[in-house]
Amino acid sequence: MPRSPSDPELKAAFSVRIKELLADHTAQDIAITLRVKRQTIYNYRDGKNAPSPEVIRRAMEAWPGFALNYRGKIFSLQDFQRKPVFAAKKAVQYDLWDAINKLDSESVQIEILKKDASSVQLGVQIYFRSRQ
Repeated sequence: MPRSPSDPELKAAFSVRIKELLADHTAQDIAITLRVKRQTIYNYRDGKNAPSPEVIRRAMEAWPGFALNYRGKIFSLQDFQRKPVFAAKKAVQYDLWDAINKLDSESVQIEILKKDASSVQLGVQIYFRSRQ
């Protein structure tokens, strides 16, 4: 579901739901639950602000049955489940100087690729692990 500050349909749909919540809860209670400022609740109510997907998800988690009718589709909590967070692979850090110190004549291969009267082009291959 797109989030755009100028999306009047989303603002109107969320406004209806906030007005329903305000009938049973204070603006401060709703703001605490949604983790927004109390003024933001009034802006939602008046259709001035469009909620983020995270705010919509929090509302759906907090109030069972909270669904959002938007562009002809009724969105429920299943539509706003959190995406899985993948742990980044830990990068292996090599100290370049230590790697260079371990080099020997068997670790370096040099090949003349091209030579002419004014230059020589070399190909250098360095093996940092034992060659098999």
